[in-house]
Amino acid sequence: MLCKKTMTLTVILLIFSTSTIAQGFLVYKPKQTFFSHDKQASWEVVIIPDNNPFYGVLGNSLACWYNKENNRTVLLPLLVQKNGLLTEQQKRFLNQYLAKNGTLLVVGEHLNTTYGTTEILGSPAEVAAEVSTKVFKQSSTVLILPYEGNSSYKLSLIAAPLASYLNIPILFYDNNEEQLQQICKKLNSTKAFVVGDIQLNLPNISIVELKDEDAVQNLVLDSIKTVFGEINYITLTNPSDIISPQIIDSYETTTMEHIENIKVTVLGREINIIGKDTRQQLVYLPEGINWVRIHGEVNVTQKGFIDPIISLYLYDPQKNVVAYSLSPGYDIGKTYVETLTCDAPGNYTLTVKLYNGVKGGYFLQRGLSMVDTDVKITINVSRLKKPHLPFVPKLSMTAPYLTAAHGGILVADQKFELTSDEYVSAAEGLGTGPWYNEKLQNFNNKKVNYTITELKHVLDLIENHGMLTGYLNGSAWLAILGDTNMIPMYYYNPSQKGLLEKGLPSDNPYSLNFNLSVGRVIGYDVQDVSLLISRTLFYKKICGPPLEENGWHSRFNFVFGEGFGETGGLFHQIPYAAELKKYGFKPHVYGDLRNSRQITSLLQVYTNANYIEYLGHGDWLWFTPSLYGFDYINKAVDVAHAKNWVYNKPSVFLTSACLMARIDGIPPYMNIGVTMLHSGCNCFIGATRSTGQEAGLTALENHLIVDDLSVGEALRGEKRVDKEPPTYYVRALYGDPAFNPYEPNNGFSNQGRPVIQHVSR
Repeated sequence: MLCKKTMTLTVILLIFSTSTIAQGFLVYKPKQTFFSHDKQASWEVVIIPDNNPFYGVLGNSLACWYNKENNRTVLLPLLVQKNGLLTEQQKRFLNQYLAKNGTLLVVGEHLNTTYGTTEILGSPAEVAAEVSTKVFKQSSTVLILPYEGNSSYKLSLIAAPLASYLNIPILFYDNNEEQLQQICKKLNSTKAFVVGDIQLNLPNISIVELKDEDAVQNLVLDSIKTVFGEINYITLTNPSDIISPQIIDSYETTTMEHIENIKVTVLGREINIIGKDTRQQLVYLPEGINWVRIHGEVNVTQKGFIDPIISLYLYDPQKNVVAYSLSPGYDIGKTYVETLTCDAPGNYTLTVKLYNGVKGGYFLQRGLSMVDTDVKITINVSRLKKPHLPFVPKLSMTAPYLTAAHGGILVADQKFELTSDEYVSAAEGLGTGPWYNEKLQNFNNKKVNYTITELKHVLDLIENHGMLTGYLNGSAWLAILGDTNMIPMYYYNPSQKGLLEKGLPSDNPYSLNFNLSVGRVIGYDVQDVSLLISRTLFYKKICGPPLEENGWHSRFNFVFGEGFGETGGLFHQIPYAAELKKYGFKPHVYGDLRNSRQITSLLQVYTNANYIEYLGHGDWLWFTPSLYGFDYINKAVDVAHAKNWVYNKPSVFLTSACLMARIDGIPPYMNIGVTMLHSGCNCFIGATRSTGQEAGLTALENHLIVDDLSVGEALRGEKRVDKEPPTYYVRALYGDPAFNPYEPNNGFSNQGRPVIQHVSR
């Protein structure tokens, strides 16, 4: 018997005063205790702060564990808070998930919330020590992880699932040997797994040293085989994403540019009646590594049907684009660009454009723009010590929980990173990354190849434990938990004509010739991603049972765009919608004249459907279904508006459109696909570059609906048979690859959760 864990906990009400909190952790009066074993109550959600990554290591063991002795699995949502606050999306999740008297276990940092909480505050080492003797009555084994040192976080990440699989407490070594001795004595422990280069004296404790990664991974795999008998899940992450950019110094300038312009567009030709819509200014960038961030903003006094569109284009001294953006990809009347330059000094040119009006007509454009306003331009140039630059920091914090919840193994390595130390020499003289400069794509692809080598090494370890055949013949899920700087996509050739973006970025190589089912778990920030993971794992509870015949569960909404999207609507969507009725769906098709953002928002076409399929024109910041009328730019579905949408339940968003999954070289919060995840979808499938008639969705949808596969398996199955470029390369999945959505004919799945092997008595 390894241990006995107190699965439910009692909270003695604490009366807080100025003497209650001291030195950053909770202090309680001598006669009070956090947990009373004679009167028990439970927590239902675990909340950790983002200010120390080791809370992610510890939080996993408090939200997920397996007790093989009584065949019991416990899984609770794990959310990451920031500065004592939950996001609005996290609050909506809790309102759906929790009962009125639900309790949150808040560790590390105080949380401002109206829910009942049990708070255990302090550093990860302090909290781990406190929790171990409150949660466990006794434990014959403990897991001691390193807290200091260059490799401590990486080793702790990959070892963290052990605490869940073996149902044992996590402790951190932080020069606290005497405290660890006392805890082990109190728990009646006789064995300690000690990870990393830690020298400990623990009397009467048998110490098992796990000095390096392979030692840890072999024990993880032993545990998986013992508890589950098989493995179906691998997570890739980059532990260096917790490190902020190392800024040496920075300077910021703010200027105002006045633009006065009246412009008409007739038969596709733009004619300036008064002034011009463009201003330019020089931006001098010095030598060294520079992180350049530029904001553009116009004053929007009243939001209405027409939103001003501000665009920024930054060119290097050779007149090559190094960054660009438009306000529909950021916010109403605001936009943002950033780039990283490496020893590429000189005068860069910033071009600012402003359009305020209507523009329509697909074949022969017509429009009117009237501008008379100031544009505020703020330029920040930060000199960096290293090129390290995560787009979405701290995602690795969620890796232990994602991995343990699926009974998997975690692969973590800082060398996966594109913007590593070697990037300086590879990008010398360049003002951008491989997304706008093909010269860097070979360097980028070597990083991908290194990651694949490390992945194959872990597969060899799995084979040594006799589980590889079962993994490859099964779901073989692989989650990429990181942005494209931390775990880059691979760039295939050729670059597409007419696009500023270069190459064909793809996650295909990680599938190992589509033996693995790959999905990239991404979001606006770590708070978003922690919610996405929990929303996926607790999908059934959030969705609830199908109570209405024509309700959310059975609703499959198709939207086709104008400008030849009608072909897909006529030959795919309409007949496929009829086919879906056999499987219990209630499909609806929205096409010409009722596909604008305003109409679809009014009808809740996107936010109140289980499945959504969009077929039409798109880009990384928006998609434009409505093209034929007098105006399309104000009818587009863009980031600026969709980021405030509220999906009633976690939807599946499938697209046959260009660029809607492009996240390389831009913050993911500027991408329309990731925005759908932010607003409440569980899955987005789209293209990182332009696609054509080959971008059908029938094979993928059949795998989901007819074969009842997860989204990762469905995409794998499609790419095994449909290899026509460019869709074959550029179609990507954002979300947990193990996510299996509800269909009326299939019902709910277990979302890739492992099953404890039965123990015969």
